[in-house]
Amino acid sequence: MAQKKADPLKKLKRKKRKSKITIDGKEYYFHVIIWEDIVGDSSIASFDDFCKMKTASITSFAYIFKKDKNYLYTFASYSDDGYFGDRNIIPLGVVKKIAEI
Repeated sequence: MAQKKADPLKKLKRKKRKSKITIDGKEYYFHVIIWEDIVGDSSIASFDDFCKMKTASITSFAYIFKKDKNYLYTFASYSDDGYFGDRNIIPLGVVKKIAEI
């Protein structure tokens, strides 16, 4: 029997306060981002095992730095002097959900 996947957004919907920070006068909001990632395997596998491969559903918690027509730019840490850390650029084509928390 397949196990039901937990919805990370469901737990967060109870939270009413929006989380934001201000860096150099610009506000950034905290989000949960669910996106699809590549899965690879370099071992030998049967036809059936190959057909069962699935991509990974990734949940990221981050501030959105910017979003353009192709990419979502995120960061999860920052310093008081205006530097950003834990940065990622995610192609929008693999993003499934974005929700402000």
